[in-house]
Amino acid sequence: MTTELNYSSILGTKINITDMEKTVSYIEQHLDELKGHYICVSNVHTTVTAYRDGEYREVQNNAAMNIPDGKPLSIVQRHTGFKEAGRVPGPDLMPEIFRLSEKKGYRHYFYGSRQETLDALKVKLAEEYPKMNVVGMYSPPFRPMTEEEDEEAIRNINECNPDFIWIGLGAPKQEKWMAAHDGRVCGVMLGVGAGFDFHAGTIKRAPLWMQEFCMEWLFRIGQDPKRLFPRYLDTNFSFVFYLFREWLKGKNGIDRKHYVSRLISACDKEIPRGKKGRPLRVAMIGHKRIPSREGGVEIVVDELSTRMVKLGCEVDAYNRFGYHVSGKEFDEKRERYYNGVRIFTIPTPSSSSLNAIVYSFLATIRSLFGRYDIIHFHAEGPCTMIWIPKLFGMRVVATIHGLDWQRSKWGNFASKVLRFGEKMAAKHADELIVLSENMKDYFQKEYGRETSYIPNGIICPEHKEINCIKEKYGLEKDEYILFLARIVPEKGLHYLIDAFKDIATDKKLVIAGGSSHSHDYMDQITTMSQEDSRIVMTGFVQGEILEELYSNSYIFVLPSDVEGMAVSLLEAMSYGNCCLVSDIDENMEVVQDKACSFQKGNVEDLKQKLEELLTRPDIVEKYRKESADYICGRFNWDDVVDRTICLYMQKEKGK
Repeated sequence: MTTELNYSSILGTKINITDMEKTVSYIEQHLDELKGHYICVSNVHTTVTAYRDGEYREVQNNAAMNIPDGKPLSIVQRHTGFKEAGRVPGPDLMPEIFRLSEKKGYRHYFYGSRQETLDALKVKLAEEYPKMNVVGMYSPPFRPMTEEEDEEAIRNINECNPDFIWIGLGAPKQEKWMAAHDGRVCGVMLGVGAGFDFHAGTIKRAPLWMQEFCMEWLFRIGQDPKRLFPRYLDTNFSFVFYLFREWLKGKNGIDRKHYVSRLISACDKEIPRGKKGRPLRVAMIGHKRIPSREGGVEIVVDELSTRMVKLGCEVDAYNRFGYHVSGKEFDEKRERYYNGVRIFTIPTPSSSSLNAIVYSFLATIRSLFGRYDIIHFHAEGPCTMIWIPKLFGMRVVATIHGLDWQRSKWGNFASKVLRFGEKMAAKHADELIVLSENMKDYFQKEYGRETSYIPNGIICPEHKEINCIKEKYGLEKDEYILFLARIVPEKGLHYLIDAFKDIATDKKLVIAGGSSHSHDYMDQITTMSQEDSRIVMTGFVQGEILEELYSNSYIFVLPSDVEGMAVSLLEAMSYGNCCLVSDIDENMEVVQDKACSFQKGNVEDLKQKLEELLTRPDIVEKYRKESADYICGRFNWDDVVDRTICLYMQKEKGK
């Protein structure tokens, strides 16, 4: 059945030309056709074994799919003309299918490994995928099964009626077992080898950097040298030798004649194209982590990356190692792929003063080997490294989210580094994106540099009724003023607290947000808040609590001294909030005449505007009626992505 998909022949074994996103999509769309058949997950070991063993090669080539687990296979495919070839590691495919199953209700059966591994796996799956339906597990004996035992095992599998049957017997045993039971089981069989152990936690997997540099085998040898050293010594060197020998013979061991139909749809012709006609390939550098709401940069990178993937681009996001700035409890689970975006986690030191610069350097160096059409840097700090890819003639785009060197949380040295990053972006970026007309004027005046104004976008949300925030914080609709942002000095929260304390009102002031390398300021705000019982500090919020806070506030206040383009302000207006903001250019450019403003840093003016809104619900209602339609009509993520891609595709300017 492999011939129904794109494939290339490597040493006589047909390996599909695919990547993670296409594989998951294909399995989802063709699940009914795949049921009863099997999918092989191939690497160097299985390919060399198949080259030597004609019977095993036939087993591999008769699979419904034969996907490239080992990175050397995808490298060989790309170097022989299949530029879209990617890698689909079995242990990474499993969580992608598991997450899909929680939405689709797919049923799963696990066959193989030891009983203690299955027991540990069952616990882990229940913790990480609580909605996943595991219908059965079986550890077969470590000896040849009798015909009666085998029939009983198959009968048990079919009685459980699984959609997916995961086989963990190790190669080549698992592939031969699947081929022998082709057409005899009701679900699709997938041979994933040590995938059971990886997800059960009984065997540790190699770090991402070792996987990317084709060194996972070395890590595995360290775990089980007696068994694996002879195997890898044999197959790894044999793989290179066999490929070279086939090339010398002129047999073209990596066969392009069998290129059949494409995995992607007819709309593929509209996919943004990079070098040599392949899908545009982009690297994102500069955020902390995605998925995450740690800051505006993370939200922007998330929206750009996931939407570009949907348009057919190939996007890699370089995450920074570490925990959420507001605490480990807010960390989201991250796999190798997130909504089609490939995630690289860059190791960094725990020191906050060194973390960002080390991350930027290592991420940039790694990106040099990614064959990217575009390297997109975000924020001034990471832009210190723009000169490196420019030395190699690579096309670089930078987005300046704000004049970070002006932020008071940074010391003198850090501010100079950020200013240097700004200069590097102005001097070396092929395209420079800014989020406000004010920053556009700044770069023109300061550096004589033309920039492209592409603001952030917004999604029109659904309003949430009061539920969680009433139980957790005692809040009622329209009975609180909302501040929601990172608690750092430039957000001006101290102005708001000083103004609020002098106002006679029963409404509460809700302060929602975590700190970001500003612990002294956080302590100051906590002390100030404790002096007024009407002030509620929630800490960092996300999900349903975040949505309820936006949906039910009386007014939203953003008293910033410095901003780029505040995502929280866009979100607050999208929920139909009446907003009160400082009159800095970046805020006024967003709200126009659809919100109230006060003089930046003027506590008395802020107090007067608050009192007016608290006593004039008619004014509040007027702004509410206008804000959502205005902001959602003006700022749109799809438009932002289209304009960004158009900028990517422009010919490089001489600078």
